[in-house]
Amino acid sequence: MKIQNYQNQTSFQAKFLHSESLKLIADYAVEHNKFNRLNAARKNIDKSYLQRRIRVDIYKTDDGRPAICFSRFVPKDEVLAAKSGNDYTMDKTVVYEAGEKGNLLKFALEKIIKLGNNAPHNNMFHKIVVTKK
Repeated sequence: MKIQNYQNQTSFQAKFLHSESLKLIADYAVEHNKFNRLNAARKNIDKSYLQRRIRVDIYKTDDGRPAICFSRFVPKDEVLAAKSGNDYTMDKTVVYEAGEKGNLLKFALEKIIKLGNNAPHNNMFHKIVVTKK
């Protein structure tokens, strides 16, 4: 009998463009039993502004505080139906930094969940997805 090792493949896409940071956040959510909350946030975010996509990048500031960068992408003018990342152009970037040092992945997970809470009716969603520059 052969035992297979199954690797956890988390799927968290839709409105979000693939990034290594997003994969790390989704893996962290799975490890800490918070993937359902993350997935619920994603579903709330997916309900509106269907043409816009978001890329998530995380990093630590020079003084060691966690930060998350949301980059909004819109389809290029000449593209009728965007199907890949090359069909989009970056439109806006919003950065959130923590007030003090802490866990980078936990901070990013909380920000994405907050983005999805009551979307599209919360201020964070409007700032990142809705408003023009």
